[in-house]
Amino acid sequence: MVSFGHLIAVLAVAVSAASIAIAVYQYRRSVHRDIFRVYADKYDAILQPEIYPQWQKALAGDNTHWERLTPVMIAYLNLIWEECYLAGDRVIPKRLWELWRPEIQRVLCSDFAKQIMNTCDFHFPDELTCGSARLATELRGSQM
Repeated sequence: MVSFGHLIAVLAVAVSAASIAIAVYQYRRSVHRDIFRVYADKYDAILQPEIYPQWQKALAGDNTHWERLTPVMIAYLNLIWEECYLAGDRVIPKRLWELWRPEIQRVLCSDFAKQIMNTCDFHFPDELTCGSARLATELRGSQM
């Protein structure tokens, strides 16, 4: 028969384990929120509200403002590459990466982004640039 002391000890271990699991979960959620906020701020710094209408037109194929928006696109592409690298290293959580991925693909598949990538010799994984479904690991080698 199990003594009352043993029962209390087992219960204490179970409560401790549950507390640790909850703490880890909360910490990870906090880190993920912080990552999201940092990158939202980085995008806000690159893409100012006053140029957003021209940005949307440029992504839709209107090349009227491409020259003016080229520095913005270069900064945007650099930030996308940073995210891609960090997602590959699992610094950025998969769930967050999958949230951002459609917008990243929309930008990278635009004629404006393609023109800048060709001019500035940017290389992104094909899976992001409307190419084949080649894995990012093939492009970056064994860095992942």
